[in-house]
Amino acid sequence: MNAFPPLVGVAICAWAAVLPLPRPSSPPPRHDTNPAWSPDGCKIAFMSDRDGDIEIYVMDADGSHQHRLTHSPGRDAHPAWSPDGARLAFQSPRADAQPQIYVMRADGSAATRLTRNAGFTGVPTWSPDGSQILYQVNENPTLDPSHWQIYVMAADGSHQRNLSKNAANDQVPRWSKDGSQILFYSDLSGTDQLYVMDADGSRRRRLTRDPFHDTSASWSHDGTKIAFMSDRDGGWNIYVMQADGSHVVRLTHEAPELGIPDWSPDDSKLLFAASAGDGTAIYVMNADGSGVHRL
Repeated sequence: MNAFPPLVGVAICAWAAVLPLPRPSSPPPRHDTNPAWSPDGCKIAFMSDRDGDIEIYVMDADGSHQHRLTHSPGRDAHPAWSPDGARLAFQSPRADAQPQIYVMRADGSAATRLTRNAGFTGVPTWSPDGSQILYQVNENPTLDPSHWQIYVMAADGSHQRNLSKNAANDQVPRWSKDGSQILFYSDLSGTDQLYVMDADGSRRRRLTRDPFHDTSASWSHDGTKIAFMSDRDGGWNIYVMQADGSHVVRLTHEAPELGIPDWSPDDSKLLFAASAGDGTAIYVMNADGSGVHRL
């Protein structure tokens, strides 16, 4: 009987030796997107699913001191700074089946709902004087087929009105820095192209004319240039052009880019999100496309 224990022990050790060793679990991919510079250039607001749910976060301009601002079920997305940097507008489905526009203080407190539409309502942006907010609404609540229209309202949510008033899909509106014009993209021509219209919705003018898709654009603060997304060279990349649509230059050539490129307050840099090995990350580059680095 005393001969068995050592034998059993050897057998257990041999069996254990052929078992695969447990591998450390990799963290799930993280997606940080839609970065927006604060008016003073010191902060960057963005959206992320790093804690499981998509929420709004803020960090210093160098990528440090990242912290979460919103804590609600659903997708809190597309943060936009007020011109004075005191508030953030954003979209959220927290109280409705469809996202609506909310405004909160820059520290994440005192969130107030501004819209109550039947369809998806989001992608807000403030007028340069802070008195109005542009946004887009899918007027077909079933979302199939979509019918995106550009709306404007007073910053307190009053006086909501449709500026598009057409059968096309108009999306991602951005005010010129003097508040006189609105930049957006539309499929009016069959493919997504960049357009501009007066602040009251009149005098639509087409800026780009190509067979591909030009989307998600933003004006430089001095009003002379427009950064935008396009798939004209195959994958999605960031381009820049003069405000009249001329002299288009490609800035990125690496991983697929996502979202709306955002100019720094002094127009020297551009923020954007791009695919990374561990999900999607926020990057910054010089306005000429050089010096790309991850935040």
